[in-house]
Amino acid sequence: MFPPLSEIRVIRNKLGWTQTELAKRSGVSQSAINKIENGNMEPSYSIVVKIFNALDEGKKEKDDGKIAKDLMNPKVISVTPEDKVKKARELMKKHGISQIPVINGKTIVGMVTEQDILDKLDEYGEEIRNFLIADIMGKAPLSVRKNTRMSAIIELLKEEQALLVTDNGRMVGIITRADVIYKGAI
Repeated sequence: MFPPLSEIRVIRNKLGWTQTELAKRSGVSQSAINKIENGNMEPSYSIVVKIFNALDEGKKEKDDGKIAKDLMNPKVISVTPEDKVKKARELMKKHGISQIPVINGKTIVGMVTEQDILDKLDEYGEEIRNFLIADIMGKAPLSVRKNTRMSAIIELLKEEQALLVTDNGRMVGIITRADVIYKGAI
């Protein structure tokens, strides 16, 4: 079921499109769009489908206009594999974060999360604070380029705790689920 034909002009204007732009995107002539919007033409079902499909794609593009560089936190707090768990715990507490990338030189080698610490805490107790990050860290987080669309980021974050953002192979930021919720989608 499609919205009323009167919505075509409303949606098109919200997208900032001219009739010509909608014509290009839908494959329907600009004159036909003009006639439909002015109530001077009763379009066929196939024309209505083409127009509303183009408008739906436009809405998705607009909703998805944010990219990784818009969502990321450029201040990446990290630890090295040789750091102690105590340092990671202190950094998490100080910065109110739940995971920290593990970097060896310029290479991302893992991630340490609250869950990693909890898992070892249950097994080793307070001794865990003196363990090396290398002994408890998980796999390295996935990386995305700084121009990756928000829709792709959302899909990846359904499975990942965080994503690192790179520019020409250099880490420039981190995106967590909270970043998408607070800076992006809503």
